[in-house]
Amino acid sequence: MYLQWGIECFFKLLKKAGHDLESWQQETGLAIAKRLLVISMACVVVWEIAAAKGEEAEALRTFLIKLSGRQMKWGKSFTNPALLAGLWVFLSMQEVLECYSSEELAALQETAQSFLL
Repeated sequence: MYLQWGIECFFKLLKKAGHDLESWQQETGLAIAKRLLVISMACVVVWEIAAAKGEEAEALRTFLIKLSGRQMKWGKSFTNPALLAGLWVFLSMQEVLECYSSEELAALQETAQSFLL
């Protein structure tokens, strides 16, 4: 029963946590296998973050939940789908910070602000 629950959690992450498995449009088995491999690795990382103990792990979970933009039910500090969404945003942020200088980011922020006013 325990293993079945783990499999159900995995399929929930694949289907409803932003990966939208049922909408994939890969045309070859190899393309599907590659995508499944990457997503499986992300799910394992999320499960490790969720199971980790200590203040640092709790701080990381809180940070990822804030990045995900998702609200938690009363008494629940995180969900695996929210951690996965936050991890995606965090990895995207890291890539942006590697590609743009602080001056370029400041200029983009000013441009964005001009559209928001």
